[in-house]
Amino acid sequence: MIYVFYALFIAAIFGIIALCDFLLKKLLPKPKHAAKDNVVRMPRYCFIMGLILTMFAFFALLYVSPAEHRALWLSAWVVLAMGVFLLFYFFRFGIFYDDEGFTYRALTKKARSYRYEDIRAQQSFLARSGWNSTLYLTDGELPLSAAMQGVDKFLNKAFYRWCEQKGIDPDTVENNPSMLVFFPQPEEPEEP
Repeated sequence: MIYVFYALFIAAIFGIIALCDFLLKKLLPKPKHAAKDNVVRMPRYCFIMGLILTMFAFFALLYVSPAEHRALWLSAWVVLAMGVFLLFYFFRFGIFYDDEGFTYRALTKKARSYRYEDIRAQQSFLARSGWNSTLYLTDGELPLSAAMQGVDKFLNKAFYRWCEQKGIDPDTVENNPSMLVFFPQPEEPEEP
C-alpha cells in the first residue's frame, strides 16, 4: 500500500510540474526575436536558488503546524514568496535577438523591440561581482552584467550589426572586447 502512495505522490509531482510548464508558456510567450541560442538570461544560480527556496518552504509548510510554530510557519511563507519571485524573475527576464534587432523583456516592463542602430552608448564598470554595463538606447537603458548567460555573444553580435546598420567601420571604433566593452562611452553633458 505504501508503494502505491509513493507512486501517486510522484505522479502528482510530475503533474504539478507539467501544469506549471503549461502556465509559464501561457504567461510568458516568446517575443518575435526569439531563437533558441540567441538569448540572454539571468544567471543559472538565480534559478537554482529560487528552486531550492521554493522547495524548502513548500516542505516546511507541509510539516510545520501553524498553531504550534506560528513564527516558523509565517517565515516559510516569506521564503516561499522569495523563491517564487526568483523563479518568476529568471523566466521573465530575457534579451532575445536576431540579425535585425533585439527584444528586451524585464520583470515589470512590457517587452520592447529595438534595432541595433538604436544603441547610443555603453558604460561599464567593475564591481565585486564582476563587470556591470549599461547600454544606452534611444528611449531607455539596458542593464547587463557578466553573470548573465549569453551576454558576451549578444554584445559581440550587437556591435557588428550596429556598425553595419550605422555604416561604420568596426576597426575605427575604440573598444575592448576582452572586457566586453564595444560601444562608445556616453557623451559628457556640456557645462554652462
